[in-house]
Amino acid sequence: MPERPTPEQVATAREFLFHCFLRDFPWRSHADKANYLALLATPIIRPFTRCLSPFGLIEASMPSSGKTILTGCVGLLVGQRVLTWTDSEDELRKSITSVLAEQGGAVVFDNVVEGHVIESAVLARLMTERTWTDRRLGSNTAASFPNDRLWLATGNNLRTGGDMASRTVWVRLDPDCPRPEARTGFSIPNLDTWILDPRNQAVVLWHLLVLILDWTAAGAPTATSVPAMRQFTRWAQHLGGFLEHHEVRGFLDNAETGRALDDTAAEWRAFLLAWHNLHGSQPLTAQQVRDSADTFVTPDPWAGTFPTTAVGKPITPKSLGCRLTGQIDRWRDDLVLRSALDSHTRINTYWVERADDNTTPRK
Repeated sequence: MPERPTPEQVATAREFLFHCFLRDFPWRSHADKANYLALLATPIIRPFTRCLSPFGLIEASMPSSGKTILTGCVGLLVGQRVLTWTDSEDELRKSITSVLAEQGGAVVFDNVVEGHVIESAVLARLMTERTWTDRRLGSNTAASFPNDRLWLATGNNLRTGGDMASRTVWVRLDPDCPRPEARTGFSIPNLDTWILDPRNQAVVLWHLLVLILDWTAAGAPTATSVPAMRQFTRWAQHLGGFLEHHEVRGFLDNAETGRALDDTAAEWRAFLLAWHNLHGSQPLTAQQVRDSADTFVTPDPWAGTFPTTAVGKPITPKSLGCRLTGQIDRWRDDLVLRSALDSHTRINTYWVERADDNTTPRK
């Protein structure tokens, strides 16, 4: 590798990566291609940036869109482990501990069940911790591992839930045809087998390293106009700067679209909106809110948004109160749940405020 790539080498690397190797993937937008390039470069740049990286979700509308090729390319360059997704938090924790005890640059939850919601407190914690500490498998002693992997998942029509929405970068594909596997006319025919040849992997890696070396030779400029991403803002600034240096546009421009795929946020907003439409900003106890779900039969004024049990019955006032406590002062778009202790009954009351409300609830 040249310490300082020539302009000709940089131009060749851009042409190969941007307009040949990645040209034929059915990106939904320029942001999806830019986000993937950022994820591809992340494991190599990490020793320089020393920052946490978000969860990469490579999602498509149809099978055979190229998701596994994209994650496989990362893994073939830096090493990877492929895991099976599980909704069991305990099993997921064990899998994370096991894979961190081994070497590798990327971990992929491949082919998550279609339409699944990626929601996990364990995974959310992992994405924001530099060091993972857990009990060693088969013993009672704890072990700590640096969280130095790129974490990815693939699947069709996936969504996020819980705290994963703010910890995820989306790469979305949409071939917009009935049989994506029948497409022809690719720049690199049979890319899925082409990339398995070590000589071809070296070609991809060489061009990627040329772009990285050219960026660092220019002083590794960072981007200043990227969205704030909590613990990942530093990552966004460095990778955004890398992409801007190479005139790649659209990085993280699909962040709002990704947030719209947050099932938890959507469900809470729908519930709070129905609540506000029914009761305005009137303070109510959990019992009163629960009673209002039984007041009407048809049509249901809650429009199916009221929290239910596993068998479809409205949850108890106690369970409702517990759920509401976890949502106090948390905005869902333009709606927020408030709470106060009634001075007479000493019972918590709740009400919903809207950003454009001018009313003040009674305490």
